[in-house]
Amino acid sequence: MPKLNMTTWIVIGIFQVFYGFVVFSMTRSYYQEESAAPRQTATSIPAFPAANTIGGPIQRMGGSVAVSPDLSTDDPQLLAQLADSYFAEKNYQQAIKAYERSLEINPDDVETYNDLGLSLHYTGQSARAIEILKTGISKGEGFQRIYLTMGFVQAQTGDKEAAKRAFAKAVELGSDNRVGQEAQRMLRDLN
Repeated sequence: MPKLNMTTWIVIGIFQVFYGFVVFSMTRSYYQEESAAPRQTATSIPAFPAANTIGGPIQRMGGSVAVSPDLSTDDPQLLAQLADSYFAEKNYQQAIKAYERSLEINPDDVETYNDLGLSLHYTGQSARAIEILKTGISKGEGFQRIYLTMGFVQAQTGDKEAAKRAFAKAVELGSDNRVGQEAQRMLRDLN
């Protein structure tokens, strides 16, 4: 086996750092794109775009609803949209508050559990994120995206076996859509 000189090791190290950054950026980008997508609910409430300013108006079905930055509204859909806006701005702490408030009002919204778990992970609270995601899974075992998020967080925390199970479940729920295809890719990357 040939011996590698110091320059070769430095090049290998730089490549590893660059590769890790690319994988992290692509994964984070994927989740941010998914979170910015319109929320889908069982009641088929039309999505409405959130304003770019905190406390600004949110257009809903042709009207304007003022959103208070103190999260005092009792509309869980409005709170989830506000949280999505915070998330898109990478203001994860505010997103967490809004998602938590939304879940106080509507504790069965699996998508909000998914988004809260991802926000918690991005703030370094991965253990809590996993607990939130488990709660979300218990509320809606057929919600494919939460398994993808669970696998992502578990892979990031080093629990590759649990991540593989979560990705496999996401694939089982549908391999012919974007979430299922991403789960397949991430599962392959773990092997």
